Amino acid sequence: MIDILNFPDLVDTLVIGDRISPGTVTLTGHDRGHEWDTQKASGQTGATSKYAGEKLAEFQAAFFLADVEDQLAWPAFQRLLESTVNGPSPKALAIYHPDLASNRITEVCLVSVGGPIRDARGGVTIQVKLIEYRPPKPKPVQSATAAASSAADKQGNQQKYDPNRAAKDELAALLAEARDP
Repeated sequence: MIDILNFPDLVDTLVIGDRISPGTVTLTGHDRGHEWDTQKASGQTGATSKYAGEKLAEFQAAFFLADVEDQLAWPAFQRLLESTVNGPSPKALAIYHPDLASNRITEVCLVSVGGPIRDARGGVTIQVKLIEYRPPKPKPVQSATAAASSAADKQGNQQKYDPNRAAKDELAALLAEARDP
């Protein structure tokens, strides 16, 4: 667990790109969700489900800017956030917060920046919506079976490839050496 009492700045700020956010941040909705394709059975009761991968996380960060220093630092930080969507194509920025890291959220793009909400004591709260950036990667093959490609394979004369063979051989040699000094 994070030691919040001794390191409160770890959870009070976001690191985006190479900058630390002004004010105090509160994150909400930073869940790791999964996609499921469910289909009802035709002419039967029940349904089938097929795993379709992880969803991209979309979450909110509420920045509370309590003093003038934080409020003066906000416009530059907002320009940094907006830089993810300015230009011909979105450009994700690295992000760090312990709660985001626990759900493997490491890069984000801006969805929206809310207007300032002022309180009676001179503070300002700004709601920011962010979406995770994760480049697509090929899905693993769902059902793969080894097919014999030659007569030697069919007869079992060749050993199957084992990526851990070298480590297993080294371990066996060390165990043999330990038994027979």
